[in-house]
Amino acid sequence: MISMVIPTRNRAHTLRLVAPSYFAQEMVSEIIFVSDAGDDDSEAVLRDVARLHPEVAFRFLRNETRQGASQSRNIGIAETNHPFVLFCDDDEYLEPGYASVCLKKLLAYRAAAVSGRRVYMQTGETQAQALERFGTGMRNTAPFRPMLCEYVNGARFDGDIRLPFTNAIILTRRELLLQHPFDGHYARGNGYREETDYQMNLFVNGHDIFVTNAVHSVHLPMSQVRTGGQRTSKLKRLYWSIYYTRYFFDKYYDAYARRMNLQAPRWLALLAFSIFAVYRDTLRPPLHAIAMQALRMRQGSQPRPAAF
Repeated sequence: MISMVIPTRNRAHTLRLVAPSYFAQEMVSEIIFVSDAGDDDSEAVLRDVARLHPEVAFRFLRNETRQGASQSRNIGIAETNHPFVLFCDDDEYLEPGYASVCLKKLLAYRAAAVSGRRVYMQTGETQAQALERFGTGMRNTAPFRPMLCEYVNGARFDGDIRLPFTNAIILTRRELLLQHPFDGHYARGNGYREETDYQMNLFVNGHDIFVTNAVHSVHLPMSQVRTGGQRTSKLKRLYWSIYYTRYFFDKYYDAYARRMNLQAPRWLALLAFSIFAVYRDTLRPPLHAIAMQALRMRQGSQPRPAAF
């Protein structure tokens, strides 16, 4: 009933860890990996995993030339055989039941797409520890910033909520993917907004998207992810974030603002995002590190209970 599509490029080292969680998903009977002109041993790694799950149809496709993650998804979608498609990145685990729970929610809400919560592991942390630390979120803030058009991954909330878009690990309908394919424009740099472009296309066309606390994807710590858009320099990451957000706003902002009842013009929203991106990529990391160090020092100074 559910097909999975995973774009990848030279990530055998992460796929060896996370791919078993894909093949173990209830209701997933087809998994398609699309290598974007990769040249490592990803296919061999995945075939070893697939042999342990003969009930799941497995295919490994390879682009002869680099086409980007968005177009790789489109290539995988064209090969799927089921009415529902689940996407996952090649550097994160899926919690047991992720696919089946998302399908249940999608059908119940008559939604276009559903995701679970995304949790980022820290170095030395187990999946269970990461999930316990995350809970239902780690920040008392709104889960979506309308003017910036930004999903706040760590926002604390309970249950299921409807948003203009969620994270990239979504279950959606194949018929909608054929009507609103991923945009191959996001093929350079860090591909910022490449996953949200599809979801925003759904949103401005009147569809609903939900995120649920019932299941999680768990992203590997950066110490285990050696390649990819997250490894670009801060300056390049900042440039591509603004470049692609301008393109994204040119496509969708006016229709998005009408559905969200936003009064801010597009130019002001782009300016606000640009200021936010500079803060996020340059000032926030050291401020966060200082705050975390202060928290550890306070915790270390607290008297420990006597041992008996």
